[in-house]
Amino acid sequence: MEGITHKLRLFITLTKPRQLALLMLTMYGAYFAAGGSADLYSLALLTVMGFSSIGGVTALNMYFDADIDYVMRRTRKRPLPSRKLSPGEALAGSVALIALGAVTAYMINPYVLATVLAGLFFDIVAYTQLTKRFTPLSIVSGSVAGSMPALGGWAAGAGAVTLGGVLLALLVFLWQPLHVWFLAYYFKRDYEDARVPVLPTTDPRELAILTAVTTISMPLTLWAFAGVYGYGYLSAAITTVLALASIAKMRRFAETGERKAAISIFKFASPIIAVAFILVPLERAFMPALLA
Repeated sequence: MEGITHKLRLFITLTKPRQLALLMLTMYGAYFAAGGSADLYSLALLTVMGFSSIGGVTALNMYFDADIDYVMRRTRKRPLPSRKLSPGEALAGSVALIALGAVTAYMINPYVLATVLAGLFFDIVAYTQLTKRFTPLSIVSGSVAGSMPALGGWAAGAGAVTLGGVLLALLVFLWQPLHVWFLAYYFKRDYEDARVPVLPTTDPRELAILTAVTTISMPLTLWAFAGVYGYGYLSAAITTVLALASIAKMRRFAETGERKAAISIFKFASPIIAVAFILVPLERAFMPALLA
């Protein structure tokens, strides 16, 4: 029994719990922003769907990337490259989770199932298999995959894929470079050793300019959401301040190119997306009381 528990703990690490939690936050935030029900059954089904589909796809990604993880110093102690977990065990667990995610998604509605299948395609096929090892344009397919939990959460709450879900998914899409590129810069040597071309440029100034464009587009997306739906203004305002603070950090990074500055920007990225997906549903919930 102890051996099974140990294997289960190892497999859970393949789901990248911190990343999983953040993506599930976008799912919950979009769900409640769309007016999703707070009844226990609906939330339990949503939770199982989100954990299984996101965690399963992430674990499957790590199954395919085990050779890359073995080369990179920061990842070689993960369960697969360290051989603490066999490829067969990882594959079986990943497929089982994805299947459970697909079934529970269909139980919610077909639109949610479509987002799960889209996430699987863009993460495993378009990103992991077709682009990650060959071009930094992999950020596009990877970002689409990362935005699917938000779109799925909205589809679960609204009963369909509508403009609000697309805008919240776009918010996550625009956030990805801020999250990915500065971590990749910090571990640039690792990615070079693994021959994975993550960065669109290694010039700090060019990297800062490219990321500034996507970062400032985040609050613009939220302002558009607020303009259409009548709530989300506070989230848009705070996200604007945080985006400008990020750009200020990028300016210092552009001047020095220091790895310490890059990791500082990376750490600042998660709170920005978390604030947006916490505040938007809260604004929807309390807006009627404020207007009464």
